[in-house]
Amino acid sequence: MPKKANPEFSKAFKELEQLAEWFENEEPDLDKGLQKFERAMELAGTCREALAGAEQKITEIKKRFQQEGD
Repeated sequence: MPKKANPEFSKAFKELEQLAEWFENEEPDLDKGLQKFERAMELAGTCREALAGAEQKITEIKKRFQQEGD
């Protein structure tokens, strides 16, 4: 049975979506916008790290199956 997505990644991605929606729909507020932008950058870093880990895992799996096929 496939594993579910990394809960940390899922939570960070969902919050990033909410922040993007805020920027699209709310009236501009410089102070709030800066706070939300900073949070978005933190979340983007979390997602980037999770994706890098997943990419590394995929590479390892591919190598393992390529070796088995030889």
